[in-house]
Amino acid sequence: MTNEKATRANILATIGDRWLPRVAHPDDLVVVYISSHGSPADLDVGGVNYIVAHDTDPESLYATGIPIQDLMRIIKARVHCERVVIILDACHSGAASTDSKGLSRTANVSADAVVAGTGQLVIASSKPDQVSWESKNYQNSVFTYRLIEALKQNGGKTPLGAVFQNMKDNVENEVLRDRGHMQSPEMKSRWDGSELCLAAPPTAPRAGLELPEALDITSTSVGAGQNNAGSSQKSESASQPKERPLPPKTVLNNGNIYRVFNSPSKPCRFEIDGPALVTYLMSYHWNEGRGKTPGTLSLRRADGTTYGPFQTEGKPGQGGVPDAYWECQPMVTIAPGSYTVIDSDPSTWSQNDLSGNAGIAKVKVAPAKSTSVTMRNLKREPINTVFNNGNIAAVFNRPSRLTWFSIKAPLLVTNMMNYHWNDAHGQDPGEIGLVHQDGTIYGPWRTHTAPGQGGVPNAYWLCEPEVVLKPGIYMVTDSDTSTWSQNIESKNQGITEIKGVFQD
Repeated sequence: MTNEKATRANILATIGDRWLPRVAHPDDLVVVYISSHGSPADLDVGGVNYIVAHDTDPESLYATGIPIQDLMRIIKARVHCERVVIILDACHSGAASTDSKGLSRTANVSADAVVAGTGQLVIASSKPDQVSWESKNYQNSVFTYRLIEALKQNGGKTPLGAVFQNMKDNVENEVLRDRGHMQSPEMKSRWDGSELCLAAPPTAPRAGLELPEALDITSTSVGAGQNNAGSSQKSESASQPKERPLPPKTVLNNGNIYRVFNSPSKPCRFEIDGPALVTYLMSYHWNEGRGKTPGTLSLRRADGTTYGPFQTEGKPGQGGVPDAYWECQPMVTIAPGSYTVIDSDPSTWSQNDLSGNAGIAKVKVAPAKSTSVTMRNLKREPINTVFNNGNIAAVFNRPSRLTWFSIKAPLLVTNMMNYHWNDAHGQDPGEIGLVHQDGTIYGPWRTHTAPGQGGVPNAYWLCEPEVVLKPGIYMVTDSDTSTWSQNIESKNQGITEIKGVFQD
């Protein structure tokens, strides 16, 4: 169970009700592997270690987390077996992105606190006063990678004690060499009987229950006044399963429960692989316990397209700090790709090591049907001149009216030009862009230049956006309106030419 499927309710239902109690026999061995955020016991007033599920609120661990001690109690009480092994690669840093693999994990949980009875064995990724580390050389944590490596030795027949010692030695050596710190995995056991060989193939495998991709634990009931007893007919609505809309999923959440500082030094990024409706956007402004008056948030795609800015509302943070959470519900559909969260006040935007020194933020999206054409299937001809207000009359600087045009079908923009005669001086190239009527920003794009009338250098600012615009009204933007040419024939709008291929 991974990512958005690993909610608190789904985890508890799987191990205590819907799956594990129905497949584990008395002579079986139950192995539970946990790689997640985790909280050390000294952060809780009751001294409890928590597993952080996908929907856990880090600021309300007691109400929304899963106490590790309860996990053991549930398995012992509800599962028909006496042998349980739990492997804890806890405190997995969700803030570690592809460009921040060097982040440390937080202080680990105590293996002693987890072992609660006979027939139990716990392997933890480090001692309680140490941190667990991501590898500099591969995607897994050092602990998980070295554990898998050790389990494969001798065809999987190596006793668990020897597996642990081999893994422990390799983890200590690698972390000390690469990080200059000690990370010493621990194994605590109240085990009776011969030593285990976890990777050995089963002698008599049997079919179990298929684990549903996502457990639906919501209850259903017959509405008031309904009585289907004795009925041999079903209504059309009852016989046809209703298609449920997929719930929003969290695509970015680098928040954590540790001390934060202002001014992120790294960009806050996430990726989506399909069109998505942005339902929730949040950035955190602890600002040394003072909070900050809410500003705006935007999403900038790798190609320069910007969605927003969206005005936020302030919500109290930890300790009641006012306006610590900046929240909004953009309800805007964004295209697939890599995105950067833009905050209007980065000087008070919170960050720490666990966020990868990126601003702390949360983004939720819901699947959306694509209304645009994919780049691989684009029509490349015929190229049309969509807008051109150029003319041969004398021109002057500084347009007094907005330059705008409209399209009724998706358009692949192939070429754009803004004219900068600038009293025959031209102008060093800047950026030009487009803004849709709903506020979506395309670009800006860096331009190159060509000579204008009479050989004036840098008069034509040119770019090739290769971006598909949705239908609507667009405004053209220019990074230097003081030298952008206009005249009466252009209706005092900046002189622009736009070419592209309609995708209807």
